[in-house]
Amino acid sequence: MAKISKERKQELVRVKLASILSQATSDPKFASVTIASLKLSPDGSKATVFFSNFGSSLDPGVVEAALNRSAGFFSSKMGQSLQTRNTPKLHFIYDKGFDHTDKINQLLQENPPLPESEDSES
Repeated sequence: MAKISKERKQELVRVKLASILSQATSDPKFASVTIASLKLSPDGSKATVFFSNFGSSLDPGVVEAALNRSAGFFSSKMGQSLQTRNTPKLHFIYDKGFDHTDKINQLLQENPPLPESEDSES
C-alpha cells in the first residue's frame, strides 16, 4: 500500500473500528458505544481510542474495562481489513466531554437565563 498521511490513517482506523464495533461484536455492553475520536502514536503502533456510551445504563468504567479486554480481538479484526504493515495496539478511554455537555444543558433547562430588560440598553 502506498504511504498515507498520519491523519488519513487515523481516520481509516477510526472508521474501521467503528464498523467492527457495530457489526462484528455481539456483546451488549458495546451496543451503545460510539467512537468519539482516535489518536495514533507518531509511529502508528499504538492508538488511544476515546469513546462515549450514549443511552446506556451501564457504568462507563465497566464498558471501558470490557473494551480494553477485547482490544486484541478488535486489533485482529482490523488487521484483516486494513492493508498496512502493522495494526496499532488499541487502548480505550471513556470521553467525559459529552457528560459535561449534558450536565450543562440540564442546568440551563432547570435555570433558564433571565431575559434582558430594555433599561439595560441605555
